[in-house]
Amino acid sequence: MKKWLTNIFILICFLFSVALSGQKKEAKKINIRQADKGFYSKSEGKNRLIGDVIFEHEGALMYCDSAWLFSSENRIRAFQNVRINQGDTLFLTGDYLEYSGDTKLAIVTGKEVVLRDPEMTLLTDRLELNRETNLAYYYTGGKVSNNENTLTSTKGYYNSNSKLFSFKDSVVLVNPRYTMYSDTLDYHSESRISYFRGPSTIISDSSKIYCENGRYNTIENIAQFNKNAFIYDGPKYLTGDSLYYEKKEEYGEAFGNVLIHDTIEKYLIRGNYGEYFGLADSAYVTKEPLYTIVDDGGDSLHVHGDTLYSYKVTDTLGIESRQLHIFYDVRFYRSDMQGKCDSLSYSSADSTFRMYRLPVIWNDSTQITGDTIYMLNRNNEPDTLKVLSNAFMISQSDSIRYNQIKGRKMFGKFLKKELRRVYVNGNAQTVYYPKEEDGTYIGMNRTLSSNIIIYLKNSELKKITDIKKSEGKMHPLDQIPEEEKILEGFNLRFSERPKSKKDLF
Repeated sequence: MKKWLTNIFILICFLFSVALSGQKKEAKKINIRQADKGFYSKSEGKNRLIGDVIFEHEGALMYCDSAWLFSSENRIRAFQNVRINQGDTLFLTGDYLEYSGDTKLAIVTGKEVVLRDPEMTLLTDRLELNRETNLAYYYTGGKVSNNENTLTSTKGYYNSNSKLFSFKDSVVLVNPRYTMYSDTLDYHSESRISYFRGPSTIISDSSKIYCENGRYNTIENIAQFNKNAFIYDGPKYLTGDSLYYEKKEEYGEAFGNVLIHDTIEKYLIRGNYGEYFGLADSAYVTKEPLYTIVDDGGDSLHVHGDTLYSYKVTDTLGIESRQLHIFYDVRFYRSDMQGKCDSLSYSSADSTFRMYRLPVIWNDSTQITGDTIYMLNRNNEPDTLKVLSNAFMISQSDSIRYNQIKGRKMFGKFLKKELRRVYVNGNAQTVYYPKEEDGTYIGMNRTLSSNIIIYLKNSELKKITDIKKSEGKMHPLDQIPEEEKILEGFNLRFSERPKSKKDLF
């Protein structure tokens, strides 16, 4: 009998609701589906519903323990165990609900407000759900989670149609493989792709990524970053105007203002386009590339060419070394030495630079050329010089006189970054202007020998020692035949010498 009276009351409330909203569209009425008890206040135009209350509105069911239905305003206030079911795709729970049938706006609050769909779960303490646009908003902090990811932020909204989240302020995304921090982040729950709209950082066990605009596929671990983007991958640092990065393969592609820095091996690679292969520990850079070997003392070596390729190799004993190849119109600069050639290679295994095709090296006032030149470094300083064929050294004595040494091969030794001793092997020829102690010239000495040793100081020839018997003649300064002043193959190239790092370009 009691249940029958309750149902009669619900029917009366429903008919009264229809009468008050007769001018409204039927689709916008909030319908009472069930309640254990009901009270109606005609003067206040509201219904009090208690016990197992169910409302229905345009495809959504709303549950609660008790509620007020304001029929004239087409809205409800619901209390305790609030639930909203929208088909089989969206479920919302909380402690308190305010809902307008005209705007289809639901405001749910409580200690734990939960929004669920097949892809994710959202927890907050206040949520606004617009059923007209299928957008859910929170402004007081929220946490979103799925099978792999947990995301927290101060503000956010969720579009259940597009499965797109947008988060703002103190955004943190935690994944078993990485943690992501961002100012503004959009996240697609189906594709698992994150879009960065502000300063963002991704940290994993071995890498750190930063950018201020970009996207990251959290399933494939593939990222595309723009605006102040950089990647720390162990001791490697990679940056550029825009970056593409595959975490699994440790592959990176950079465009514009590219920089690769190895903090252990102490080298820098710059350019305007580059590729980095982390598993192979190799890099390819073009468009004005520059390779720099960092000197802690501030005197770094800079090498430039059209194309640069750097990679790591392992020998039969398991010892790793770095190989560098730079192709076409190569120039290098450091304060104490400069050089130029068509192509160059370097191996960290023996710390040797190998220069090919018309190579030339300048050290102070000395120029050295040959078919192929090797330069061995020790502690990032020049140590040994090898000119393997057609060796030719020119040392400028004054504005019109040049000391010259020529031979098949030439081997030089440096001391404190200065070329101090040179051994010439095979058909050694010299043109030499010896001086008195007061600096006046004695004359010009021209010799031919099998092998000689030359001693230099401050780039001046101080002494020539013949290893084997030599032929030579000393000419007084005023009696030097013009054809004797230079050796065959004499070619001044000081005008090609880079005078600064900028001159490399």
